[in-house]
Amino acid sequence: MKLSRREKANLLSGMGFLLPNLIGFLCFTAGPVLLSLYMSFTNWSLKPSVDLQWVGLRNYYDLFADANFWFYLYNTFYFMMGIPVGVFASLFMANMLVDSMLIKAASRRFKLAACVLVVGTVTCGFLFMSGAKDIALMLTLLYVAAASGIFWGSMTYRTMLYVPSFAAGVATIILWTQIFNPYRGIFNGLISQVYNLIGISEAHLPMWLSSTRNLLGFLPLPESFNNGGFGLGAREAIMIMGFWMGIGGNNMILYIASISNIPEALYEAAEIDGAGAVGKFLHITIPSVAPTTFFILVMSIIGGVQGGFDFARIMTGGGPAGTTTTLAYYIYVAGFEKLQFGYASAVAWVMFSIIFVLTIINWKYGNRKMEM
Repeated sequence: MKLSRREKANLLSGMGFLLPNLIGFLCFTAGPVLLSLYMSFTNWSLKPSVDLQWVGLRNYYDLFADANFWFYLYNTFYFMMGIPVGVFASLFMANMLVDSMLIKAASRRFKLAACVLVVGTVTCGFLFMSGAKDIALMLTLLYVAAASGIFWGSMTYRTMLYVPSFAAGVATIILWTQIFNPYRGIFNGLISQVYNLIGISEAHLPMWLSSTRNLLGFLPLPESFNNGGFGLGAREAIMIMGFWMGIGGNNMILYIASISNIPEALYEAAEIDGAGAVGKFLHITIPSVAPTTFFILVMSIIGGVQGGFDFARIMTGGGPAGTTTTLAYYIYVAGFEKLQFGYASAVAWVMFSIIFVLTIINWKYGNRKMEM
């Protein structure tokens, strides 16, 4: 097909605009990726005593024979068990926020807001007098926010739930580390206050029920420690933090946009047929947002396999005893701490293979379910 002079000029202009981005992609993305694939078959290391040599599949043999790799892979999938909870909670929260969520009559709003403030004042006052000043302050802010949301409507809640997404990840993680602090953290103080309120002495309880010292596992443990991969510990604490950070984030915004596009006639027809709020949610909302759910699941699985680095690096250092080390953090340790870049590249490509396989499976079977 012969191009005219004008079409050639337009093509050259378009290529000129794309060229800077293409050069950046080749230099900073495609180039390093291909280099890491090549280096995964070498003994690449920054140690002066190691000469670069082609070792073939030895890194991969060592990788699959390494018990730590399998344990860290298990940790990665363990963290991913929270994905369905986060996705469903985001959908539930978005469904509440799209609806008026609260009564439209102004007088009833004032009464409900007043009840919330009265209950909040009594609760926070009791906690403040009992010495839990930090917990009382936190709950006071929550009660005031809830009362203002009742009066102003769901837009207030949307803003409150999404604002934390703007916070820097490192700052948020440091804040949660202090919340989980076993000696002066809010979470540990809340546990103590609950036991005091119901009249149970902490001295008669197991350590893992009475303090975050064992329950959340943020104190160093001996290297011989091994819980078999199960039980309460630092992983569960990080998952709790992940739920809070994930429910009101981008997934909720995507679901709000998707639910807003569902025809109101569907809900009206279901209501005429006698369907309640639960029935409409199960039989109209969930099937209608299936494409959005499919997209969120694909992205969440990819992010789940790649995730865990920042939490492990900042909060736990991969401990205790490696229970919070994921594949992403293992790559960092192998490459930048042990300087075994060839081995770290092999781990990275195994992780890429896992993501690729999971994405293909999700695309094949999840897309089929979505179209049914």
